Amino acid sequence: MPVKRLVPMGGSEDTAEPGREPGAGGSGADSSEAGGRMAGLDADHADGRSLVAAITAGVLGAAAAGTAIAFVALQRRNRHQLERDALYLRLLQEPLRGVPVHAVSADGTALFAQLMGPDEAPTIVLVPGWTETLHYFDLLARELLERGFRVVCCDLRGQGESASLAGYDQRIERHGEDLEAQLEACCAGRDDVIVAGHSLGGMAIAAWAAAFDVRRRARAVALMSTGMADLVPGSRLWPLLPSAIRDAAERFALTSEETLPHHSTPVSRALLRYGVFGPDASPGLISFFEQMSWQTAPANRAGAGRTVANLDLRSALARIAVPATVIAGATDRMLPVSQTERMVQALPQLAELLALKRTGHMGPLERPAEIAAALARLAERVGLSPAATSHGD
Repeated sequence: MPVKRLVPMGGSEDTAEPGREPGAGGSGADSSEAGGRMAGLDADHADGRSLVAAITAGVLGAAAAGTAIAFVALQRRNRHQLERDALYLRLLQEPLRGVPVHAVSADGTALFAQLMGPDEAPTIVLVPGWTETLHYFDLLARELLERGFRVVCCDLRGQGESASLAGYDQRIERHGEDLEAQLEACCAGRDDVIVAGHSLGGMAIAAWAAAFDVRRRARAVALMSTGMADLVPGSRLWPLLPSAIRDAAERFALTSEETLPHHSTPVSRALLRYGVFGPDASPGLISFFEQMSWQTAPANRAGAGRTVANLDLRSALARIAVPATVIAGATDRMLPVSQTERMVQALPQLAELLALKRTGHMGPLERPAEIAAALARLAERVGLSPAATSHGD
C-alpha cells in the first residue's frame, strides 16, 4: 500500500512507493516544468526581438521611402525650374551651327571648328577654355554675328569634336600648334582677324605667340579670364585654408581623373556658382556649363588640368606684338583680377582692360553683350569694323 507522508504547509505532497526513497520520483516532473518555463521565456524574448526588429525595419523603410520621395520631388522641382529658363532652353535646343572646318595639328591631332557669318566680314576667332566646347561661345557668337562679324569657334584638343584620344600630349605648346593649324584652315590669306581666347584658350594664344608670328595671322588679340603663371597659388577659391592645403586641394580638382557625377542639382549649381560664376548667373546658365563639362573624358580633363596647374607663359606675352584687350570678371575666384593686373603689365600694346562687375570666371556666358561690345571696340581700333552693324556703342 502506498504510504502518505505529511509535508509542511506550502510544500508538496509526495507519494512514496515501498522500497523507494521519498522524493525520488518528483525530479523529472520538476525539471520538465522548469524547462517549460524557460522555453516560454525564450519564446517571449524571441517574440520581443522580432517585434523590435520589425519596428526598426519599418522606421528605416519609412525614412528611406520619405527620402526617396523628397529626392524625386526635389528633382522634379529642379527640372521645372530649368524648364522655365528660356536662355537655358535656347542654349540646349538651338545650338549654333556653322560650316564645319577640319584641321590637323603638327603632331597629327585632328581638330574641329565652325565658321559662321559673311566671308567678306572681319573675322573673330574664339578659342574656348578647360572642359569647354565651341558651343560655350554660342551667346557671344550670336552677338558678334548680329554686329556683322564673321565668327570662327574652335574646339581644343580632347574637347568637343576635336580628337580626344586618352593619354596624348596636352602640353601648352601643343595647344599653340593647334591654334596655328586652325587659323591656317579657317583664315589662310586673311589680314582681318582678331583672335580671342577664354581661360585655357587665352593661354593657348600666348603659347601660339611664343612659337609663331602673331602679326602674320592676327591684327589684334583678346585675352578673357586667363592667366599666365602661378595659377594655383594665385587662386581665391579657398582663401581661409592654409596655403599648402589650399594648393593641394586645387591641384587635385584640376588633375583628378574621377568621373564627374552627371546630375545637375541645386547643390552642384551652388558649388559652381561659388567657384566660377558671378551672383547674377541663372541656374539654367550654370547647368548648361555643368552639362558641357561632363562631355570631356576624365583623362583629357586631367591632362589639360595638369597643363594649367604647371604652366609659365610670362615670357610669351612680350611676343604678342599687336593691340590686346584684356577682360576679367571682377568676382572671379579661379583667376582673380590680380592675375590680370600682372599680365597687363607685360603686354606691349594694351588696348583696353575691362573688369566686368558681378561677373565670375565665365564672362562669355555671363556677359556676352558687354564682351561683344569690347571686341567691336578692339576691331574698330585696328580698322576692322564691319560695314553693317545692328548695334551702336
